[in-house]
Amino acid sequence: MLLVKLGGSVISDKSEYRRFREDVVWRIAKYLPKEDMIVVHGAGSFGHILAHKYKITEGYSDDKRLGFSKIQRDMIDLNLRILNILVENDIPAVSMPPHSFVEMGNELNFNLFDSLIHHKFVPLSYGDAVFDVNKGINIYSGDLLMLELAKKYNPEKTIFLTDVDGIYDKPPGEHDSKLIKVLHRRNDPQTEISVKDVTGGMELKINVMREIAKYSKVYIINGFHPERIHDIMNDRDFVGTVVL
Repeated sequence: MLLVKLGGSVISDKSEYRRFREDVVWRIAKYLPKEDMIVVHGAGSFGHILAHKYKITEGYSDDKRLGFSKIQRDMIDLNLRILNILVENDIPAVSMPPHSFVEMGNELNFNLFDSLIHHKFVPLSYGDAVFDVNKGINIYSGDLLMLELAKKYNPEKTIFLTDVDGIYDKPPGEHDSKLIKVLHRRNDPQTEISVKDVTGGMELKINVMREIAKYSKVYIINGFHPERIHDIMNDRDFVGTVVL
């Protein structure tokens, strides 16, 4: 099985509210297999902007209800756009909105995933605004969902499509930054990455990837070069990072 994460910075312009990169998703879809796959996508500008505005991660209050609803609406819209592209490329994808099976603080229910996989459908899920046992409401990230899916299904390969070529020892574009071709999950990240120079969000992503590597071989590649998916699937040399 292949587990794929379409990063929010790849499928959307994160600087502009609800700006979808339709052409990029079409190109990616051409390189994805038709079955034996689970796809998760990020929120990008369809989720992060309003989540920050309404401070959803701080928990429930009456004045956040409309914001919570708007985020779910926008994420359903984004998911439907991606679903349409996958189906048009003969991938039998089925939408799995997290707010229908995730309540943070409780165990995830994988029954529908099991049924979809058994019948050779491709589950398509995403990061979302969901209910939380302790806070009332919260944001459930696509990266955390990736980790739970990896634990459950032990995919042979897990691919993260990002807006850069992989994981760097310093922020990409910074002087002397170098692409790390192999990241060893057992090592302290600071032995290979200047964590102090990386945003908290990126540090969290790297830690999630290292955790997923317990259950699957993890690859990080540039989603604007989707042909690299074929390189990974065929065990050829590729530009990117592998987490072992």
